[in-house]
Amino acid sequence: MTVTESVLYEGLAERVQQQIQQGLFQPGERLPSVRKLAERESVSVSTVLAAYERLERLRLIEARPKSGYFVLHQAREQLSEPSICSPPARPVPAHISPLMMDLIDTRKRGRLNFSTAMPAQDTNIGRTLRRTFARLSREGKFLHNGGYGALDGAEPLRRQIALRSLDAGLTVSADDIIVTVGCQNAISLALRVATRPGDVVAVESPCYLGFLQMIEAYGLKAIEIPSHPSDGLSLEALQLALEQWPIRTLISVPSFSNPLGSCMPTAKRRALVDLLGKYDLTMIEDDIYGEMSFFTGQRPTAVKAFDRDGRVMLCSSLSKSIDPQLRVGWIMPGRHYNEVLHQKYITTLSLPELPQLAAAELMAGGQYDRHLRHCRELYCSRLAELTDLVAEHFPPETKAARPQGGIGLWLELPRHVDATRLYYRAREHDFAFSPGELFAVDNRYQHCLRIIFAQPWTDERKQAIAQLGAWVKEAIAVPPVSQRLPSEVS
Repeated sequence: MTVTESVLYEGLAERVQQQIQQGLFQPGERLPSVRKLAERESVSVSTVLAAYERLERLRLIEARPKSGYFVLHQAREQLSEPSICSPPARPVPAHISPLMMDLIDTRKRGRLNFSTAMPAQDTNIGRTLRRTFARLSREGKFLHNGGYGALDGAEPLRRQIALRSLDAGLTVSADDIIVTVGCQNAISLALRVATRPGDVVAVESPCYLGFLQMIEAYGLKAIEIPSHPSDGLSLEALQLALEQWPIRTLISVPSFSNPLGSCMPTAKRRALVDLLGKYDLTMIEDDIYGEMSFFTGQRPTAVKAFDRDGRVMLCSSLSKSIDPQLRVGWIMPGRHYNEVLHQKYITTLSLPELPQLAAAELMAGGQYDRHLRHCRELYCSRLAELTDLVAEHFPPETKAARPQGGIGLWLELPRHVDATRLYYRAREHDFAFSPGELFAVDNRYQHCLRIIFAQPWTDERKQAIAQLGAWVKEAIAVPPVSQRLPSEVS
């Protein structure tokens, strides 16, 4: 299939998918025939067939012999969205849960892993990357070539990142970008220059656990801002907090947040930048999932695209899209450029050039874009399969986020179900997920959990989810202590 044909069928599939999600076609209804849709859209029959096949893989429609294509009932529609939590409206010290180190140890033991946000390992990008590494190693241009590499990173990579940033609404040059050791290193550098010990940092709630670890390590305080499971950070709650507390910095994941998977609408991003200016607030924008929308051609506009004062520092990497072992990330520090560059000099100096040059070649040669197109479909399909498993095996009271990108699904269980206890039980059965207590400074998400769905759904992985659902049902069958009769408690 040519690139043009691929773009045509992907675009058509996306339009039909949106029509299904908007309710134009209801579950059980027949879609337009292949020939009719081809005439209406002025495309070939083969393009329509390819689009319908894609929607079949995404578990949105099914083909019935001699009858046509029909819309499937969606399991996700049976599951309500998670509740919006109201965290304490005051800054508090962040403390790393002891569970974090246990989870890291669990990952090392080779158990079934639903906890590490790692990209799919069954794509072709790894093979392509190894070939690129081998060829660059033979050429040897990156060794014995004048000592340490450039402090700001390899120029070919920075130029490719700048070109890709156009899709996010950004107009930057290679000289505006600093290469880092992954996204977390970029955020760490940004946090170092934007804060001093004792400062208050605003974060989303629930929040990526790595943010809380850095906030604790740097002697900062966190104030958690409620987030909507679809639209992300509450600007009203943020403004209220800004009026009451001396907040120094905001850390946010506007595009497919971790763990909720929410995506902030464009108008809300613009309003957020206005709020930053009004309160002279620095923002660290974690854009690591920005290119991982399930829909082609819908890469969200970065918050930084609306920033005219250089107060937004955008951070990203290839850890979630290619492989975390690549250790290639970057930061666009804006007006903090010199400070961030100095912090990088102090902490890491320079980085190995081979991974940077390999990444630049994948971007320039189109392999990375093809990989992303494949991953969009792959992850959308695997999310649909996970949602089906949850709807089938978990109790109907279970609530599930509806991410439009990323690789994680946030589940909310009934209040008295302890997800941490479920984690320890799962560990004894050789699988692991991320309990909700890791994503806040207190235990308000003790009844929640996150499941990573990037890897293939083998029978073993499906059985693990089914087992987890059975344990949740068991926990629901036993009422919490506060609701039991005295004779049941004794």
